[in-house]
Amino acid sequence: MAWYVVAIWSANQPPQFSDFYAPWWAAHELLLHHRNPYSPAVAHEIQTVIYGAPASETSTNDPSNIAGGFAYPPYAALLLWPAVYLSFPDAQKVSLVASGLATLLSLALWLRALRFRLPLLQWLTIALFALGSFPALQAMKLQNLSAIAAFLIAVSLFLLSDDHLVLAGIFLALSTFKPQFTVALILWLALWTIGNWRRRSRLAWSFLITIFLLVLISEWLVPGWIRTFLSVLSAYRHYTYGHSLLDVWFTPGWGLLIGACLMLAALAFCWRYRMESADSKPFLGVISLVLAVTLIVIPTLAPHAQLLLLPGFLCLFCDRTLLSSSSAFSRMVLAAAWALLAWPWLASFSLSLAALRVPVSRLLRFWEIPLYTSPLLPLAVCLALGCLLRRLPTGARQPLQIPVQTP
Repeated sequence: MAWYVVAIWSANQPPQFSDFYAPWWAAHELLLHHRNPYSPAVAHEIQTVIYGAPASETSTNDPSNIAGGFAYPPYAALLLWPAVYLSFPDAQKVSLVASGLATLLSLALWLRALRFRLPLLQWLTIALFALGSFPALQAMKLQNLSAIAAFLIAVSLFLLSDDHLVLAGIFLALSTFKPQFTVALILWLALWTIGNWRRRSRLAWSFLITIFLLVLISEWLVPGWIRTFLSVLSAYRHYTYGHSLLDVWFTPGWGLLIGACLMLAALAFCWRYRMESADSKPFLGVISLVLAVTLIVIPTLAPHAQLLLLPGFLCLFCDRTLLSSSSAFSRMVLAAAWALLAWPWLASFSLSLAALRVPVSRLLRFWEIPLYTSPLLPLAVCLALGCLLRRLPTGARQPLQIPVQTP
């Protein structure tokens, strides 16, 4: 998979192409030179480095020509604060290491939250495949901040499962620097908190206070940033083909409506689990389901966002015997999820074998083949988790676990 990412998928990308440059340079200019990170001037500087020249100002969706620039809330710059004192090549190296570590730490935190004990060999095997998946390698190659956002979400849910509600709310608020990743999760956690307000209100208050402070800090750094940020998001969506799977299958208008209905249906399905404790099987299964639904409805098809599917696959792996002994539909959905997950590795391995006989330049036209199943993966995981949750009794407090295997 690493060979495919380096030799085929990214073969025609400019050497300076990086998702990390825009937030790094914007944070650099904001924190060190007090410039507006959303300004056209900063956007043009970013475009010049990444694409060689500023983009043309002919798009009706981006009359200010700011797409391709900084597309995060200002408080995201605070997360990058140590990196702004480094040169960009050094910052890239730090980002590469941070993305890999974030993926491995996310795996470890989800396993701890699920109370999922594994022998060392199995843990290393799962870690190897998590780090060697296309979403993780794409995030590392592009230095995309999706790995950091997924890590902050994992930290928040781990703390929540360990009954540290105040810290969980703080990390959940920090993860909103990629708001599309957290919108459904926040809605569900709000319903869950209301289900036992007296016991869980600390999560809500810590989240709201942290968000309020982040918004105030952002307003101090960039006055009036909210309106500009919304304009940037609109331009960014058109600039990066920001469409969901539903937009592709239907139309953007119908896709938005169906996505909203799907979100409401998912929340209604999860309603019966609102009283579950944060360390129970149903609660963590619902969290995984909500993250999978998020990837179906948000306007992106970028595979690196699928790092959010990690807890879902861990749940399916843990309770695979429960689904395997269930209905034919459940078994079919579970098999489909694992098959869709396996396809990128099988396809990239086939391309690597073909490269032994065929010049790599002739294989570049097949670069999309390992990604054919990527858009369908969140849907399959969502259905499989739905089948799993229907088999779990409500009120279950037993943690997810499998026995440690010994020789």
